[in-house]
Amino acid sequence: MDTSEYLGLFLDECGESLQALNASLLALEREPAEPEPLTVIFRVAHSLKGMSATMGFTAMAGLTHRMEEVLASMRDDHAPVTPVVSDALFACLDTLQEMADRVASGDTEEVDASAVLARLDAIASGAHMAVAEVVATVAPAPPAAPAAAADDLSHYERMVVAEAHDRGLRVLRLDVMFDEGCRLVAARAFMILQEIEALGDLIRTDPSTEDIESGLAGADGIAFWLVTAAEGDEARTAVLGVSEVASCGVSFVTLADGAPVAAPAADDTSAGVSAATPVPAALGEPRAARAAQTVRVGTDRLDALMNLMDEMVMQRTRLEQLAHRHALGDLRGAVEEMSRVTNDLQTLIMQMRMMPVEAVFMRFPRMVRDLANTLGKRLELVISGEDTELDRTIIDGLGDPLVHMLRNAVDHGLESPADREAAGKDPVGHVHLSARHAGNSVVIEVRDDGRGMDPDALRASAVRKGVMDAASAAALSDEQAHELVFLPGFSTAVQTTDVSGRGVGMDAVRTAISDLNGEVTISSALGRGSVFTIRIPLTLAIIRALLVTSGASAGTDQVYAVPLETIEETVIVDRSEARPVSGRPCLVLRDTIVPLVWLGDSLGLAPSADESSRLDVVVVTVGSTRMGLVVDGLVGKQDVVIKHLPDYLGEVRGVTGATILGDGSVALIADVAAIAASAGLTA
Repeated sequence: MDTSEYLGLFLDECGESLQALNASLLALEREPAEPEPLTVIFRVAHSLKGMSATMGFTAMAGLTHRMEEVLASMRDDHAPVTPVVSDALFACLDTLQEMADRVASGDTEEVDASAVLARLDAIASGAHMAVAEVVATVAPAPPAAPAAAADDLSHYERMVVAEAHDRGLRVLRLDVMFDEGCRLVAARAFMILQEIEALGDLIRTDPSTEDIESGLAGADGIAFWLVTAAEGDEARTAVLGVSEVASCGVSFVTLADGAPVAAPAADDTSAGVSAATPVPAALGEPRAARAAQTVRVGTDRLDALMNLMDEMVMQRTRLEQLAHRHALGDLRGAVEEMSRVTNDLQTLIMQMRMMPVEAVFMRFPRMVRDLANTLGKRLELVISGEDTELDRTIIDGLGDPLVHMLRNAVDHGLESPADREAAGKDPVGHVHLSARHAGNSVVIEVRDDGRGMDPDALRASAVRKGVMDAASAAALSDEQAHELVFLPGFSTAVQTTDVSGRGVGMDAVRTAISDLNGEVTISSALGRGSVFTIRIPLTLAIIRALLVTSGASAGTDQVYAVPLETIEETVIVDRSEARPVSGRPCLVLRDTIVPLVWLGDSLGLAPSADESSRLDVVVVTVGSTRMGLVVDGLVGKQDVVIKHLPDYLGEVRGVTGATILGDGSVALIADVAAIAASAGLTA
């Protein structure tokens, strides 16, 4: 069988499995006495081994199998989870990730796993030694299991069956026969596992999974033992849906005087119960029987669907303008109904593109753990809001900026345990990574309780590096001094390390976030810690914007789109109300001074000769900075589809993209952050 068509699915599931294994190993390291992380690790590792073997990746399957054996000794002998054990298991996951990466890139060169296999062998050889002394601190030992008779379940399996019955669940035995001449029994068995594990928990196979995967057994039939809330008919239907399955007999397993009895279900006949190597699994919470309710869709198809939606939005806007211009009542009614439908469709498509930020957040616990060990620091990473959803394109671009921010928080932000104790702090530092919705934006924060940023040190570093003279540095407020860290090549580190301090990172963060139409700001208190805040739009595809005009007096009358999320208010004031403050025209709004910036001037248009008595001002915010954009006119609010400018245009000052209006004309989308920076209002 050609498995190439399943490669994409395998890589997706492999990535999810490795992420789950990393998360569960971290949980096991934190609370070694808890049985649940080890149970999850066992289940996921077993599934990954089966997938790898089915796809023909024997090295990956072999390494996962060896890892599974080490986990089995930890579970059965209650061996302690020491740093040596966890480090070896993490190294195993790193090697598996490297194998998966090579598969994805088409690299056929084998990954040398001998070193990590040797570490696993060393752990396995010592797993049974001197564990009695630590059993009390790890977990109570289970009752000794009696020798399994030829027609009996193991003691562990009988406990699982009894617990299942106590919970009101069924234990089914599924006796599966394959078509005569079926050559890929292991592949079919794995496909059956995928189907029935959606219905409950697998506790046993006969013959063993190792014999099935090796091709030594299974052709004469396989028995699967399943704890489930599903009916027998539903389990049978799931199994018979796999190709080359000839029959599936279903029996209910009960206990009579402590011994298992397989009773026929419906008209099925029950085969005798024989001994087999149990599959490492545990009875978790019952999973409701369900049909497949999801389907994997390629991102290229989602992008194509979004592009078609973009075109529909533009044509809808054009029809709205035609109906309004020609006062066609019937057309206007039809357009209003179409607008309702397209709005619903647009919302649905946007939801399809949304992903929880967990997809990127879950990379970081392992990274932070390794970084803390390297630096000799103790810390706890607290993640919240990981179910907050963002457009997939934005999530793809968030990874690198967040890596830089977290590395800086751990390296520069947190003190060593000794320094924290000397300062009267908990020797264990805390780094918080959170996400939350805020209107049409998502706010992501990286917060630490470390040493904070010293504004005087930042000013001194700026002078030392020639960024500004001493007088200019002294004139900076503490908030402005904090902003210096975003300058290219700026660093206060006395000694560079492999972690940070080479003068790169935070400027790249601001650039990457700006490319996503977002902004990043800093709040810091000396001795108490720092907070880096990213505010980013929900999507880069369609935004709500205010259309304005500028350049009318110069004969251009160009329409521009100002993102609505940056707008605080619009005001019309008398020109005489604009008065200079420190040489810059400003406006006083409710006792607050708002600097004015003429949009046309910031975009390089010809100077306006308009001397009318009124000013149309769009008050916008960039971080903590407010400014008033002076425009020639206000057109109205509209959904606009963002189109990126072609590369051959180079960088267009003050513009982040373009959109096509309903009449076919092009409107440029103003980059409010860039305009504020060019006006000298932000760093």
